[in-house]
Amino acid sequence: MNSKVLVIGEKPSQVKTIAQAIFSTSSLEKSADYIYIRKGVLNGKKLELLPLVGHITSIDTTSEYNWGKCEPLEIVKSNKSLIINENEVFQKLISQKAKIASELWLATDPDSEGDNIALEAYRIATRVNPSLKKNTSRIWNSSLTQTEILRAFNDLKKWDQALAIAVEGRRFVDAWVGFAGTREVTKAARQIQLQKGKGVLSVGRVQLPTLKLIIDRDRERIEFQYTDKHNLFADILDDSRNKVILSVKHLGSPFSDIKELNKILIRIEGSRTGLVKDFSTRVTKIPPPRPLNTTDALGILTKELKVKAESALNLLTDLYEEGFISYPRTENRRFKDNFPHVPILEKLSKHSPFKDFLLKIDNPTQVRVNGRKIGVEDHDPIHPTGNIPKNSQKITELHIKSWDYISRYYIGMFMPDLIQERGQVLILIKEERFGQEYQQTTNKGWVESIYWRKPKETSKFGFLIDQIVQIGNLRKLKFKTSPPPRWSDAALLKRLELLKIGTKSSRPDIIKKLEVRGYIHRDKTSLESTQLGVSIIQVLETIWPDLVTPNFTRMVEQKMDEVASHQASYEDMLESIRKEYIQLHERLIAHIPELKAVLTNPKLNSSSINQANICPACGSGIVVERRNSKTGEIFYGCNRFPECKWTKSLNTSVPKEVTILNDIVGPCPKCNGNLILKKVKIYKIVGCTNYPTCKTSYFLPKKGRLYLLKKKCPKCNRRVFNYINSNKKTEKYVKTTICAICGKIPSNKLI
Repeated sequence: MNSKVLVIGEKPSQVKTIAQAIFSTSSLEKSADYIYIRKGVLNGKKLELLPLVGHITSIDTTSEYNWGKCEPLEIVKSNKSLIINENEVFQKLISQKAKIASELWLATDPDSEGDNIALEAYRIATRVNPSLKKNTSRIWNSSLTQTEILRAFNDLKKWDQALAIAVEGRRFVDAWVGFAGTREVTKAARQIQLQKGKGVLSVGRVQLPTLKLIIDRDRERIEFQYTDKHNLFADILDDSRNKVILSVKHLGSPFSDIKELNKILIRIEGSRTGLVKDFSTRVTKIPPPRPLNTTDALGILTKELKVKAESALNLLTDLYEEGFISYPRTENRRFKDNFPHVPILEKLSKHSPFKDFLLKIDNPTQVRVNGRKIGVEDHDPIHPTGNIPKNSQKITELHIKSWDYISRYYIGMFMPDLIQERGQVLILIKEERFGQEYQQTTNKGWVESIYWRKPKETSKFGFLIDQIVQIGNLRKLKFKTSPPPRWSDAALLKRLELLKIGTKSSRPDIIKKLEVRGYIHRDKTSLESTQLGVSIIQVLETIWPDLVTPNFTRMVEQKMDEVASHQASYEDMLESIRKEYIQLHERLIAHIPELKAVLTNPKLNSSSINQANICPACGSGIVVERRNSKTGEIFYGCNRFPECKWTKSLNTSVPKEVTILNDIVGPCPKCNGNLILKKVKIYKIVGCTNYPTCKTSYFLPKKGRLYLLKKKCPKCNRRVFNYINSNKKTEKYVKTTICAICGKIPSNKLI
């Protein structure tokens, strides 16, 4: 037992789970304040499990290429501008352990990002012990259950660096765009005093096209022309009771031209009967959905749990690390033919809510509809491991709900088809064609388990061909067209996947970065661009279109996928991308005067730039959503109000029980809004003007009278109230000075 194996894990929690699975007895060695190495014996070999903390390297510029010491483009042109910094603690620790190791096993997360983290440790280890290059293996597990961990440790894979190198290439390209592009744009902004001091206008390879998608949707909403349309209905009556049994719609609906609709009404006015020209029914079988990849799973959780994409990915990661689901970062939608479904389903059958569903499965060996394999990573779709979670310190109610969605979806893929009966009728009223459809579920099938995908049902009806039916009222119903909805996390993630922008792991983080940098803000589950984000895209989409649209980032992803699949050389690919980016950056430099002009005053923008977000009245303001302080109505207006009074109706309003009293108390402590006095039903509160984005609020006394004073609270510097109420014992009025945030205040201490 002389063989010593250094096992590198990605994080402490993962290494702890692995140690519990492979060692009957183990020991701990504290090597730093936060690093614990776990030791034990497996198959006669001494193993030391060293956990990392994710990436242990970072890419930075060398000192001679720091801010202000060179032109930004020189960072891309020079081969000496970028340096890979290694974490000193892990560099020393890996070197120390690698010197005495005879084998190196890389057990980081089983995907391309995990491979790249493994490569960082591999380089340090082989630098001090070159013999490890021939004795390096990869641990590739699909979950963190004991069975799967033991299988992976007994089935060592050959270390192939292709996936890791592809990720490194993306990191270098992102460094070029991030360092050079951000510095170029920020330098221009600082020269016109837009970004003073250390403020930065950040740009990125994936960040810019994602931001443009959100801004383009906001532009669609602003440009949207509300139009009136009409549907024409005819009521079908019961012969005996003169009761409406069905409303059929004119097949020309909806009508944009009211004159055309009125002509039809004149032609059929007074008609009391109609002829059933056609009636048909059919049975439709809808098979279960395909298996889940990362984008699909995040879409379910963000929509059903109303959480951010980043939070949804964290929930899935926690469930994986605790051994309840498979690895959650996968592009694949196809299970291998020999995948062991039966043991998983047997374990899930012990969870009482699932028993009835499992009894309806005919073939538990394979899902009913298998998807398509995507990407180069050898991972199965996301699925439960069969282990059933319970509330604990690490597993919350939100984790359990997430697991329930994943498990129900997995079970549903084995269940029978959803069967529906669908009917369609065609009725002629003086040769005008009216029709209606119905659909009713006759067998729920997989929808019993995947309940959130339950289809809508309508009332069943029946007719005979050539049947004469009684006609009641003819009704025209007016409605307004609606603009496309703002992007939600779920919809945006699917679009990014379709456009090949970013990776399964990076997309949620990109949305978070756009929020943090102030380019977008969130209204519940909707994403909306800010003035800063709009200003950047407005100019860059004209002078830097290949970076703002998906063209460049899609090209990078495709080239690096070729590297990952051994179809191309890493060095050649990286050099070709470097040359292409240099040309793109030179185009940006040529348009710096235009960039400065637009950032200084949007009115100077060229006609080729989309003007949708610029105020059409004054030409220098930005169109933003505003709220009427009296009625609560939301509308579009110019941000230069009251200098510019341009507005456009949005046809939405706040609930009637909320009255905006509009007395400003002071700045909001949690955002850039103001605290104002509001009345909600019978309560008076102090709330933020940015509601519902910011829900900061403070309740005021329910009884008595409130008077807002000009004097301010000595603690929070916000305006205070005189609260007047009668004392029941003395029957005299009592005046108390209060701050909505800090409470009672002695009147002699006001400022």
